[in-house]
Amino acid sequence: MSENLRDAIGVILEAGFQIESDAFKTLVELGREESLRPLVDELLKVAGSVEPRPLFISADLVLRAAEKLELTTGKAAEVETSLGAGRRFAEEHESRLEVVFDPSGKLGTTGVFDDFLRYFRSRFEKMSGLFRQRIDTRSSGTIADALASGANGRGRFVCMVVEKREKGNRIFLTVDDYDEEATVLVNDSNPALWQTARRVARDQVLFLETRKSSGKLLVAENIVLPEIPDHRPGRADEEVYAVLISDVHVGSKVFLEDSFQRVVGWLRGEVGDLGQREIADRVKYVLVGGDLVDGIGVYPRQELDLKVPDIYEQYRLAAKFVGEVPEYMEVVLIPGNHDAVRQALPQPMIPRDFAGPVYDARRVVSLGDPSEVRLEGVDFLLFHGTSLMDVISSVPGFDYRRPVEVMEYQLRARHLAPEYGKNTPIGPEVEDWLVVERVPDVFVSGHVHVPGSGVYRGTTIVNCGAWQGQTDYQKRMGLVPQPGLLPVINLQSLQVRMIDFRSE
Repeated sequence: MSENLRDAIGVILEAGFQIESDAFKTLVELGREESLRPLVDELLKVAGSVEPRPLFISADLVLRAAEKLELTTGKAAEVETSLGAGRRFAEEHESRLEVVFDPSGKLGTTGVFDDFLRYFRSRFEKMSGLFRQRIDTRSSGTIADALASGANGRGRFVCMVVEKREKGNRIFLTVDDYDEEATVLVNDSNPALWQTARRVARDQVLFLETRKSSGKLLVAENIVLPEIPDHRPGRADEEVYAVLISDVHVGSKVFLEDSFQRVVGWLRGEVGDLGQREIADRVKYVLVGGDLVDGIGVYPRQELDLKVPDIYEQYRLAAKFVGEVPEYMEVVLIPGNHDAVRQALPQPMIPRDFAGPVYDARRVVSLGDPSEVRLEGVDFLLFHGTSLMDVISSVPGFDYRRPVEVMEYQLRARHLAPEYGKNTPIGPEVEDWLVVERVPDVFVSGHVHVPGSGVYRGTTIVNCGAWQGQTDYQKRMGLVPQPGLLPVINLQSLQVRMIDFRSE
């Protein structure tokens, strides 16, 4: 290694980045003695502009910096030429896809009263189990113990919020643990505690530390959310990519067909600049997070927004796009609220009666919503996101334009739809399958048509955005989508990149 190259690597490490092996090779190929330092300076600018900030410098980032300096000739041109020669990297790479959880086949509520009792009991028991796994909440009593503790006595217990009322600077939570009920007061003398209580939703399961007041009144001294623990996520052994797609809405008048066709062309290696085609060369997984089609009668006067008013024809058209995805890529499909499947969560896989043409077009791993898969040792939680708007409407401070914050809230609550009975229909199944029991390495959602990514406690959060322009219905609701951006995740570094396929 030359002294200049050693110094260049040192600059990258001092900036807080690590460098992948392929990135190092690309740096060696492109960085001649006189251009190496300018290339590194530009590389740090490019890496610093990426959101979220990457931990690793990838070959793609080096190529992007080189393109800005017009160094993508010579060796880079040889790399570009080699992309079209022979078999692609992902074609030679053996699939490592495991289905960890799929609700399909487990659903069958009758909607009788006993089903609701079993459902909420399941939620409470699962959440209680999560609290027992934590050191700080493992030792707990009951609401009855807290009420019997005497004046100013302390209580520690797991409970479900039955009702929430706000009166000025005071919040009253009616809580239950299936044996006893009490009222818990939270006031603003502790601002942090009060802010936590403001974001508590009905039906959430919490761990409370309280002080006994008069009668059945308890005063909150601490509110502990179920939370996901900080963890070290799984990573792939090699640089392999997963493409995250949601809310395609084939059949809509404002389906961005040209943009989506470019995505398919990019997956086939026919579209994109050098860096983008290098990524496409390593795409092994395509995850489709629901609303593949626009559906029929999903919202009032939807027929005015439809180009294709036949649900069967919508799936036939969608099958043409799915069928063009290279056969060696794994396609995973879950439903959304626009798909032809039951609307209540959890949803089973889209039935063949409707999506038959899609399943006939190529091999598809069709699962329910939510589902969990493991790709290259990386655990994914796939959820369409129907309940996101309910959380936004009921929890102060959230906005559909910042979906990652809402998804972080779901991870903190350890539940995908904390409040029952709002606009999101939820089936009272024997088990509450919406509890986040296993900690995901990557949490993927959609529905709100605004892409975004972030990291929370080791979990990478991605909202996929959409491939549909603004509908008249969205205009009336004041919703402004940001379609045409494709999230792609490097399964080795877990770095997320948004590739722009919007029309120029």
